[in-house]
Amino acid sequence: MQLNLQHSIKTHLEAETGIPVIWVYDGVKLPAEKPFITIEQMQNNNEIISKLRESIQTTYRFQVGLHANSASERSRKQEEIQQIFLFAEMELLDAATPGKSLGFFNTNLTAEVPMPADDLSDKTSYHRVYFDIEVDMTFNRRRL
Repeated sequence: MQLNLQHSIKTHLEAETGIPVIWVYDGVKLPAEKPFITIEQMQNNNEIISKLRESIQTTYRFQVGLHANSASERSRKQEEIQQIFLFAEMELLDAATPGKSLGFFNTNLTAEVPMPADDLSDKTSYHRVYFDIEVDMTFNRRRL
């Protein structure tokens, strides 16, 4: 499910904003040309919500970063992306089967954090804002 969610969020953001979205993983190289968006998996949590582990709720967390050319572009794009996370119903895509839909989901926007550049010589770190989002899913035990 983790891969499907990340793929779906990436696909939705690219379609809605027209900005390239880069999956963050060990060794990834970020582009020099801005704007671009990054998406990175964060800590997931599981909670047992019924006796005998019949139902488990998993909270999937992602950090989405907007890297802009200027403070004004960051501000404009930040509002656009914020509205997507607050209101959009996203299609859950099967990452293994192109074009296959598994349903729909919503995101919970928990934080928006503008980040100042740590190193002024690193232009990639200028004009960034990060969105912390969550997707809650409930899974039920399958009976054989």
